[in-house]
Amino acid sequence: MRDLLLVLFLFIAIVYSFKRPYLGVAAWIWIALMAPSYWAFGFSQNFRLNLTIVVVTALSYIFATRNKDIKVNGLGVWILLFGLWTLVTTSVNLNTYPDMVWDYWNQFIKVLMLFFFITLAVRKRLHIDTSVWAIVLAISSYAAMEAVKFILSGGGHMISGRAGIIADRNDFAVAINMCIPLVVYLIQVTQHKMVRLGLWGILLLNVVSVVGTGSRGGFIGLTILAVAFWLRSRYKIPLAIVALLALPVLYQSTPEEWRERQATIATAAEEDSSFIGRLWAWKISTLLALDHPLTGGGFKAVLDGRIWNYYAPFTPKFSILETPPIPEDSGSKAAHNIYFQVLGDHGFVGLFIFLSMLALALLNNLRNVALGRAHQVVWYNKLAGFLTLSLVGYGITGANVSLAYFDLLYTVLGIIAVMTLRRNELLVNENLSTETSASSSGWPGSTSNPTPRRGGRSVASANVERT
Repeated sequence: MRDLLLVLFLFIAIVYSFKRPYLGVAAWIWIALMAPSYWAFGFSQNFRLNLTIVVVTALSYIFATRNKDIKVNGLGVWILLFGLWTLVTTSVNLNTYPDMVWDYWNQFIKVLMLFFFITLAVRKRLHIDTSVWAIVLAISSYAAMEAVKFILSGGGHMISGRAGIIADRNDFAVAINMCIPLVVYLIQVTQHKMVRLGLWGILLLNVVSVVGTGSRGGFIGLTILAVAFWLRSRYKIPLAIVALLALPVLYQSTPEEWRERQATIATAAEEDSSFIGRLWAWKISTLLALDHPLTGGGFKAVLDGRIWNYYAPFTPKFSILETPPIPEDSGSKAAHNIYFQVLGDHGFVGLFIFLSMLALALLNNLRNVALGRAHQVVWYNKLAGFLTLSLVGYGITGANVSLAYFDLLYTVLGIIAVMTLRRNELLVNENLSTETSASSSGWPGSTSNPTPRRGGRSVASANVERT
């Protein structure tokens, strides 16, 4: 049955993607994040779902899009530069199995292709909202389903992701935290009452799902999100009172195993073998980058047993934080930190490009928030603000996971790039459409006079261009 549903989805997606490229991008996002082939058990497992949608979307853009205005901003340039630098580091990788590194680079290029297709095919608010829905339906809906299992089992069900790159529960917790602000955005802009009610249910279940993963980093990220939402709220005092009364009760109702795990956050560096293993990986990543400051070791260099064993004897006294010697039979460990992951894989140059990319995305987004507020385009202002929370959540909780090449990150960056590249159209057209609707509907305070024009352009258009 699942195989038939998957084939039906693929057929429908192909039909509509040929007509509208942005729907192809939305299907691409959903498939990349949901990995539906993992849900099937029969013949559909052999289908190249992602490749099929990519080809269809590309053909649709070439033949169905009339005005192909290719735009690239600074964020796109930095992401392209990062992709090119990973090609350099892959060419000189130190891995025992270089073919594996090239395979990983091929996978990463597909992620970058998603970013650039978003900037090409997504142009209007409808396109942007469709992409946001694709993200929420991929990550948040699955998280909600897992949260129901967690509740029904009395906390006995351990929540983890199912799709390839976010199968680990820590990775899945980060993905959920990145999606929570997008769920809140959809709640605030959705007019249909039943849909909005369903989104509220997904939001609450997503919070439960983060708790159900047992991830300490995910819980820290959830706490940071809660504080951020509280700071943005107009009802700070009532919410603070409710939190003070409810949190102790909710905490005591959680499983004892979960409470014990969260209690180890303060002593993780001394007592937690999992955290100590991450310290070893961070040290080896740094040592590797110091020996190869320009290119690092290539994708997954720290996981290479030969590289790990070479640097293992130098780790105990390296840095101000001493760690126990690495046992010979411990095996290599992933960096579990996006910054050390990039540092070990691509050297200090790669880390600089990666940080510049994230910083520019954040600055663009903060600018979009200000412009959306200045031009009174509510949805634009809200989405830019929630995308900022998503980025901040990724940047903070990313210190706990190896997700530097995560599809969701580059999807979010793609949406930010579109909102920045097409700022004039999104802000001016929204203002004009709002004024036209108000004039034709006869709302109180509306006017039938057209927008004052100056020099053949509307005042709103001139204001946006000056920004």
